[in-house]
Amino acid sequence: MGRNKSFVRLGGRPLIEIVVGKVADIFQQKPVIITNHPEEYSYLGCNMIGDIVKDKGPLGGIHAGLISSPTPYIFVFACDMPFIEKAFIHYMMNRLAGEDILIPHNGESVEPLHAIYSKQCIAAIELHLHKDHCCVQSFFQDVNIAYVEQPEMTGLNILDHYFLNVNTVEDLTAAERYLVQSRDNLKS
Repeated sequence: MGRNKSFVRLGGRPLIEIVVGKVADIFQQKPVIITNHPEEYSYLGCNMIGDIVKDKGPLGGIHAGLISSPTPYIFVFACDMPFIEKAFIHYMMNRLAGEDILIPHNGESVEPLHAIYSKQCIAAIELHLHKDHCCVQSFFQDVNIAYVEQPEMTGLNILDHYFLNVNTVEDLTAAERYLVQSRDNLKS
């Protein structure tokens, strides 16, 4: 999008505020923002940590989150997925059964930035980071993964917009359309 997606506005609010608000409403701990620019996010009142292994993208962020977490699992959310829903997040947390990763499999692909990761992933992630294999999915073959499959999501009324990533101007337009539709549906 040519700018920091965290601060792209949807319905008049920055995406990061939408996601942090939803996450803060679900979990007992303050949300943690993984950022190398904490001054940009300080107004949100969240805990913040920076990458331990620098310049490795989202995989480096997941690594930093796991290292710093006082809990054995973390739930990772992307700042550009504004339509996350409490019911599905609770479903995933309740479905977790000791695997290293629990991740939605949305038809053709997985959603690695809407997944639960275990500290058991740290060694595999570090191995891949040090080899410059920075794609989040690069280490998946080295850990135990469970998937929330499409039929489960359909049964939970997880709609296409749930996994909408606002990566482009077109995605933002689609998100604005959905937001207007959902507001109109609430009024009826």
